[in-house]
Amino acid sequence: MRARSAALLALVGSAAATPALAQSAANPNALNSMNERMQTQSQIRGIEQQQQFQNNQTQMQIQRNELFRPAPSGPAIVVPRAR
Repeated sequence: MRARSAALLALVGSAAATPALAQSAANPNALNSMNERMQTQSQIRGIEQQQQFQNNQTQMQIQRNELFRPAPSGPAIVVPRAR
């Protein structure tokens, strides 16, 4: 029973790998271009994440500055001296 299950799994596994192998053997340039596109997308995603991180840092700094801003001092009240 176990041998039959193992053989069936091996057959299914090799059948699933066959289309991928056939595609890669047929057009290696397509795989190379796909890898380049994925690499470019990964680089773009990394840049976007870095920009978002910097934007968040800037926003937090602005909020912190507003939170700890000293209260504005109003105009001084000048009382004229009595003569």
